Order: sequence, then structure tokens, then C-alpha cells
Amino acid sequence: MRLQSLSKPLLLLAATAIFSGAGHAQEHSYTPSDIEAGRGLYQANCLGCHGNTGSEVEGANLASGRFRRASSDEELIALVRTGIPGTLMIPRPQLSYGDLRSIVAFLRTMQTNGGVAGNDERDVAIGNPGRGEELFFGKAGCSECHGVGGGGSRLYADLASIGGQRSPAALEDAMLDPQKDVRIGQRFYQVTDNNGTVTQGLLLNQDTHSVQLLNTDEKLQSFLKQDLSEFKFIPTPMPSVLDVLSATEVADLVAYMISLKGE
Repeated sequence: MRLQSLSKPLLLLAATAIFSGAGHAQEHSYTPSDIEAGRGLYQANCLGCHGNTGSEVEGANLASGRFRRASSDEELIALVRTGIPGTLMIPRPQLSYGDLRSIVAFLRTMQTNGGVAGNDERDVAIGNPGRGEELFFGKAGCSECHGVGGGGSRLYADLASIGGQRSPAALEDAMLDPQKDVRIGQRFYQVTDNNGTVTQGLLLNQDTHSVQLLNTDEKLQSFLKQDLSEFKFIPTPMPSVLDVLSATEVADLVAYMISLKGE
């Protein structure tokens, strides 16, 4: 009887250890889509301070996998949501739990996935940045949509620091095949209301009940989903430069883009 009474707590302790270990092992199990979504969210919310590789803030190397104020994924999620008072780490209450989890997924894999720019280091032709700048503001028509530290349209990303965020290969891909890798914060959306009126624009936010867009007139519009007959993502309006630029000109434009470091 004595042996039996001792075995129950021991078995319970062993079972607890097994399940706790399993939970810990599974905590860092993320899908490629989790990580890629986190990459876009990091770019939109964290890149400005922490940089491409997560090491721009003194004493906070995000790629190291070690965090002074959080150890578990749930603690990291809470930290990103609430911020750190008295610092530039502001609260992010607008981010959903899924968004926060995706950011943590990206942080947990940052050391091996190459940061925001990724590990796509295949060789691409890099031309003359001066000629590339002329193309950007001229023949290629990039400046009609994209600003460089100002200008352009609010519907499209400002590219003042794009050279520190994307690899040359990723930049070339974006020019030749804009549909290939559309970032989270740059997705276009279309809603159709119950009267058949169609509105397109940059998706700013959506939840269970509503959708918020920056429409093609650069005005904020909000819709209740109960008033919509259809709502969906649509292809990015950005055209390929394949029919506009030669291979040499593409190389020049890549050279100009990678020179944009945001200093």
C-alpha cells in the first residue's frame, strides 16, 4: 500500500514533465506561412527601429533568440502588444493575436532566415545606380507611385530604405514579377457592396465585422461586412518592367534601389 501511494505522485510528476516538455518543444513550431506573414508585419511595425537584422537597438539583438523581458512565446506576444513604457517600443493594440504570433514566429527564425531581406542571395546583374535613378524618375515610371523619402502615392511603399530591407535578387523579382511576393502591408483589396458598387484600395485592416481601405483616391473608407456582397484580395496594380526596360536597364534600376539605405 505504501509503494502504491508513492507511485501515484511520481507518475503524475513524470506525466507533467512529459507534457510540459512536449509543449515547450511545440512552442517554436511554425509554418512557412507564419514566418512569411511575420516578416511583412515586422517590416511594417518593427523595422524602423530594429533594422533588417534586428540588431539596430543597443542591447536588443532580436535575432539572438534571447530577450531580457520575455522568455516564452506568450510573453513575447504580450510584450509586443503592450510595448515598453518610457521607450520607443510603443503598444500595438491594433495587431490581432494571429499577427502577434506571426511576428514572434519571424523573430524566432530570424537568425537563420536572413532578416527582412531573406536568404535569397542568388547572383543578379547590378548596373549603374546613377542611370538607375534616372530610370526610376523617368522611363520606368516608378516615382509615379513610389516615393523616396517623400513624393509618390500613399497607396504604395516609400522606398527610401528599401536597399536595407530587400536583397538584390528580391528587388529584381519585384520588378520583373510584382505578383510573386506581395508583402503583408502592401496587399490590395476589393469590396462590393450590396448595391453593386465596387471599391478598391490598399488594405489597412480587417476584422470579423469590418474592412478598412485606403481607396484609389487616397481616402480612408470603412465598410461593415454585413453590407458587402463580396470582399477579396486582388492582384497588385504594379506592372512588370519586362516590356519597358532592357536587361541592362533592369540592372541599373537594381543598383539604384540597393543604394537606398535611408541614411
